[in-house]
Formats: sequence, C-alpha cells, structure tokens
Amino acid sequence: MGELELIFHDTVPISEEQLPEAREKAHQQKEMILDYFRQRFSMSFTPLEVHIQLGEHMLLTSVRRSITDLAKEGRLIKCDYSESRPGAYGTLNRVWTYNRNFLNRLNPQK
Repeated sequence: MGELELIFHDTVPISEEQLPEAREKAHQQKEMILDYFRQRFSMSFTPLEVHIQLGEHMLLTSVRRSITDLAKEGRLIKCDYSESRPGAYGTLNRVWTYNRNFLNRLNPQK
C-alpha cells in the first residue's frame, strides 16, 4: 500500500473513481500543514488556529486528520496539557509543534 493510500481516511461513501483525487487532495493538505509548522518551528498551534491561518477552504476535520497523521509519523509533537489554549467553544484544545529532531530516513531533506 502506497503513501497516498494511507493518507485518505475512507469515512464517507466515495466511488473508486474518486479515490485517487481524494488521496491526492489529502496528501496536499498534509504537506501544506507540515510546511506551516516547519516555517514556524518554534511555535505551537491548535488545529483551529492552523485552520484559520490556512484559510477556510480546508475543512477543520481535514486539518485535524493531517495533524494526527503527522504526529503519528513523528513530524509533529503534541505539547503538554499545560500548553492547551481555549478553542472556538471555550473548551481547552491541545497544541502541536514541529519536531525539529525528526529524521526522515527516506528523504533526509524533509
């Protein structure tokens, strides 16, 4: 199974013909979010903060999916609860930061 196959989480009914486009879109979103964190490597963000900064053309759930996937890969680090910030509805939201110590063995430049 290739990388693009793992990126799209099939949680909605979608035809086989639409899967390649959905996977590519999810991959592009993930890369955009990784670049956002990489360019601000010393800062931390909630998913909502990333969503607002990248524009609302991307669903908040897609931002959350990308952040979760990047954290599972070790590219982002979930910060301590003490760093949580209020979200849109007043509840505390966790924050993530770029993992400057991440070593991509397949592509060391990333």
